[in-house]
Amino acid sequence: MPDWLILLAAVALPVQAGDAIPDETTQRKVIEDSYAYFKAKDGGNFDRAYALIGPSMKGYLKEDLYEAESARFNAEAGKAEERRVVRLTWYRDPPDAPAPGLYVAADFRSKFPNIYLHCGYLMWHQEKDGSFRIVREEQSFIDKGMAAQLPPERLKPLENQFGCVDP
Repeated sequence: MPDWLILLAAVALPVQAGDAIPDETTQRKVIEDSYAYFKAKDGGNFDRAYALIGPSMKGYLKEDLYEAESARFNAEAGKAEERRVVRLTWYRDPPDAPAPGLYVAADFRSKFPNIYLHCGYLMWHQEKDGSFRIVREEQSFIDKGMAAQLPPERLKPLENQFGCVDP
């Protein structure tokens, strides 16, 4: 069993919000899929990570660009030290969504050796077969070199400006 799955089994589900919170099995599946995505992406298995992306996102993010950008980030950030899903927010038929259905934002926080602050979310959509696919990925970060150049009063509000969710 992967280490992240053992960790998942030992902890409570992240804080949940939204208008369509499903059963615990579905929630755990989204969390497992999120960690599987991070593991593949962080480990350079970009084809495995890209396979978790839905058709609407693949329409504008081609695999070669995804791979190049992910590899560049991995090289600059260093090996992931921690990835944590900190909140799930569920939505049924949001108005600006590419298709009707169940969506969930999996907010995360991460630690990398060369990154001062990193957070974001994966937006998942439930497909007709019940599986979930990523339809949006947002991440905000500042590397340690840039952070070292900023005065403390500029660093403190970055978490709020980035939209980071508290762990």
